[in-house]
Amino acid sequence: MKSRPLPYPEMILFNGKIRTFTSASATCEALAACGSRIVATGNSDDIRRLGGADTQFIDLQGRTAIPGLTDTHVHLSEKGTAEMKLVDCRDFYVDVHSVADILQRLANAAASAPKGSWLVAHGSPMQDFRIDDHRFPDRHDLDRAVPDHPVSISFGAHVTIGNTLALAAAKISRDTPHPAGGQIKHDAQTGEPTGELHERAQLILRKVAPEFNYLQLKDGIVFALNQCLQRGVTTVHDIVRYAEPVRAYQELYKEGRMHARVSILPRVIESMIESKSLTELGLITGFGNDWLRIGGVKMSIDGGITGRNACFHEPYENDEHNHGIIRIQQDELNHTVRLCHDAGLRCCVHAIGDKAFDMALDAYENAIEHSPRKDHRHRIEHMGNWLATPKLINRMVRSGIVAVPNIAFAYYIGDAILDCVGERRLTKAFPFHTLLKNGVIMSGGSDSPGYWPVDPLRDIATAASRKMRWGEVWIPEERISVSEAFAMHTTTASWVGFEENDKGTLEVGKLADIAVLAEDPFAIAPEKIRELNVEMTLVGGEVKYQA
Repeated sequence: MKSRPLPYPEMILFNGKIRTFTSASATCEALAACGSRIVATGNSDDIRRLGGADTQFIDLQGRTAIPGLTDTHVHLSEKGTAEMKLVDCRDFYVDVHSVADILQRLANAAASAPKGSWLVAHGSPMQDFRIDDHRFPDRHDLDRAVPDHPVSISFGAHVTIGNTLALAAAKISRDTPHPAGGQIKHDAQTGEPTGELHERAQLILRKVAPEFNYLQLKDGIVFALNQCLQRGVTTVHDIVRYAEPVRAYQELYKEGRMHARVSILPRVIESMIESKSLTELGLITGFGNDWLRIGGVKMSIDGGITGRNACFHEPYENDEHNHGIIRIQQDELNHTVRLCHDAGLRCCVHAIGDKAFDMALDAYENAIEHSPRKDHRHRIEHMGNWLATPKLINRMVRSGIVAVPNIAFAYYIGDAILDCVGERRLTKAFPFHTLLKNGVIMSGGSDSPGYWPVDPLRDIATAASRKMRWGEVWIPEERISVSEAFAMHTTTASWVGFEENDKGTLEVGKLADIAVLAEDPFAIAPEKIRELNVEMTLVGGEVKYQA
């Protein structure tokens, strides 16, 4: 038994299999926690003797406990309010198989809305490849279904479509120039806008479409955090693009309504938050406490595969003039990365296409050369989703850059991605085995914006089995072990969050953040891990969720 002298534990877990993750096979039967941290681990009889009259004893009844899981890339403050307030047209969630189905859901919502009020809706990424029509609705479709309301509907984070009233409110016409890093789609015959807006062009519409009010935002965050707890998630890295979520998190913490831990990643380009302001305030990565802290800053180089906006050196299949969209030029990127790097802020750069990868690494190498810092833990968001050439991998390892891929994309929309960019380009899609074998540090993120849930167990199952939603085992040679897949959401994820001394393993001195599973995930087929029930989640030794 390992322990340190402390008062009676406030909580004891016993009579189970506790996978500590201190090594691949390390287990114990029981642990004790006091003051939010683990104070002892060992066999059930020894640990139970440490308890006192006020100790909470939790009998695991043979179930398996693991460290609380971490999702290192979410848009949580947007996810909760979206699920609670937006018109749901997502084919993963509701019965939507055609443009007509989408229009019917919008018309139904309009019937109970005051005339002239906005309808804001969300679909799913690459939904145009999955529905029967194989296209998005355009503004004319939206006009016919909802003639008396401005309508804005997003399909993932990279494509938004507005009807005529919405475009008029945003002052978008045939003469509106494309914004830098964005595109306004036009009808090839008439020259009029189709309503489809890509990347930075979406911001024109978002400026006039109604935002959630502040109380809705706070309630949405609580809703989303509670959803995380239901899947054993005790920490998230949340990307925020304006100040209100930062304020909301602080208030929720004071009010005792934050039941999971949050590392905030403010977005500093295409955002109301500016990098200069952050650096002038003297904020550095890690500022905060065990519940709420600054995790770094986020910026984006290119678009997404959705809408064919990710930026590649080669053009898209059957679209020889389209290489994607660059949202930020190299000089601005270099300046912003170096400014934040010099100020002690960790950078998290969105890059999906291989050209964007090169731009991100150019910026990082420039900053590191001018101001060497070994423990920067800079990240490339989505690196590991598509291409991973030996040259790219070598640059990642040499500079110590972390990859944050999103296997949920493969699970949900890998079939649509194949149709979009062609099989040749994706022969090594989601090359997790290759990356790990060559020394790339990799943590897991769902990129959950409300299109699919935060669920590391789903992502662990997918990474270890390569079995996708549509039934195909995709590129099996890139499977990783169950232990490696869990590390992306435990030990490595904690290190990526600068929290390796507090989280990721269940050992004396660390936070008692624990997920209790119905079965041992290492004793079942990897693809079955996504089906595991989370029966209890503890944060700081307190039960925050129980099935």
